Amino acid sequence: MVAKKNSITLKEIDSKEANIQLKSNGIVYVLFKDDCVLDIELQFRLLDSYNEITAGRLTPFVFLAAENVTITSEARDNATTIESISPLGASAAVVNNLAYKLIANFYMRLNKPKRPFKTFSSEEEAVDWLLSIEM
Repeated sequence: MVAKKNSITLKEIDSKEANIQLKSNGIVYVLFKDDCVLDIELQFRLLDSYNEITAGRLTPFVFLAAENVTITSEARDNATTIESISPLGASAAVVNNLAYKLIANFYMRLNKPKRPFKTFSSEEEAVDWLLSIEM
């Protein structure tokens, strides 16, 4: 996980599926690890971790994915349902391959997030956008 220059890790939660870091730039970085399957059970465990690392405050998040990360249709549908109880103030997804780009675009068109959500091809662009959003 590459953080913007001069950004240090303030808090970190690591699991077999994801690494979650709150950086000094105020952004939470989430890296989904290789072969992660994001289902509803994992979604709720991650929600607990997000609330823990942010103390329940609305915070910008950047999402990155390693190889072969998938999301179940149930978890995709549930994402907008739990949005109101999540600390994700704005979300940026870094999509570095066609499959991830298609999934992210499908999610945005079908589920229409209530909070700012945008995809980027680079982490630097995603971080710049998140830093420009007022929480």
